[in-house]
Amino acid sequence: MPRALPWTPDQDACLTAFLDKRGATLRKAALELGVSRSFAQRRAKMLNQRTARSLCSRDREDAGAAPLRAGHPITWSAINGMTPILPRYAM
Repeated sequence: MPRALPWTPDQDACLTAFLDKRGATLRKAALELGVSRSFAQRRAKMLNQRTARSLCSRDREDAGAAPLRAGHPITWSAINGMTPILPRYAM
């Protein structure tokens, strides 16, 4: 059985920097960090989910992670442009 890899928040920051700021591929980032490409991919996906979750509205977080049904007030307001982000960019 493979041993557990000690992973730190600093290494997460390095992975994010490689992928976002330097434009590296997952393969190159994994090589630089000394991990497998699949491990780097799983970490990047997890970090992306954390970021996406932090951008959610409070109402969406309260609704849970499951998909919302058609006609739900949160989705309906997004479709109709009642979100706080949309009016700033509306023409």
